[in-house]
Amino acid sequence: MKHSWMAMGICAFTAQLYAAEETKNQSEATLYGALAYSVWNGYSKGEGSSHDLYTHAARIGIEGQERLGENLAALFNFRFDSLTPTKPDYVSGLNSTRYAYIGLKGDFGKLTLGRQDTFWYDYGSAASVFQDIFDYGWAGLSTASQMIRYEKADIGGSGLTLGASAVLDGKHEAIPDSKGKAVNAYEIGATFDKGPWSLFAGFQHTNSNIIYVRDNDKVREVMGASVTYREGPVYVGFDYEHHASKGDHYALGAIWYKERRKHHLYGGIEMVDYRDQKKWYQGALGYTYYFSPNTYSWLEGQSWKQDKLHGYDVVLGMRHNF
Repeated sequence: MKHSWMAMGICAFTAQLYAAEETKNQSEATLYGALAYSVWNGYSKGEGSSHDLYTHAARIGIEGQERLGENLAALFNFRFDSLTPTKPDYVSGLNSTRYAYIGLKGDFGKLTLGRQDTFWYDYGSAASVFQDIFDYGWAGLSTASQMIRYEKADIGGSGLTLGASAVLDGKHEAIPDSKGKAVNAYEIGATFDKGPWSLFAGFQHTNSNIIYVRDNDKVREVMGASVTYREGPVYVGFDYEHHASKGDHYALGAIWYKERRKHHLYGGIEMVDYRDQKKWYQGALGYTYYFSPNTYSWLEGQSWKQDKLHGYDVVLGMRHNF
């Protein structure tokens, strides 16, 4: 009898080890994508009117993770986008890689390597509440190849998240015209969440002028802060950025979510204040209706002015995510 219980115990222990090993090696992958088009109608003084069917989104990707332990997992994300060719001999179709990164996440935080979005892009655009338009003054390095990014979320349950990234690019493939033989772009940032409020502050530096700004010029550095407020059906986001050697950008966006989030209204205003240039202003309004959680349509309009120049855009779009 004693040996029977021992045998049963050994079997149970072996089964536990097997189950733990199965959990450890558990992996999952998700195919995702989106397709969206917009009918774009615009006017600007001096250039007249234009009307286009615009590809808002055409992308497909796969992301997943594998559990390596109780609090450790490997992750990956690979996504292709379709960008409209800018020259006749450019390749069309899924011709752009938006994401191609792998990494680890656990109690230590999240560390990822490869082509991915920046911390600045993920957290520093609180006023971007529109589907197609608005926030034209925003500037920053949004995505880069050869990036090493680290993020530690909600440190000790305090609501504080720290993030940093560096582009290790000694051959100057990701950051053209750089001089360094190692890190040619980097950023640091932090967010703090408390109740309905969220605060962000960040800084980006590149070793060459590759950050596009509102007047079609390029700069090396941006810094700024964002504030968001979320409570019930209301969302408000404010961004401030300083574009090195140029000036400042301010943007305010707000959303009013209607019943069951089937549709919502939103609006925004922004200003670009550059040295030796007239201030640039823009205001916008929008409405989005959800046919389902994954299929929705929007109508948006904006009007801008800079000294004697002015213009407007009206956009009607539709999107499906899968």
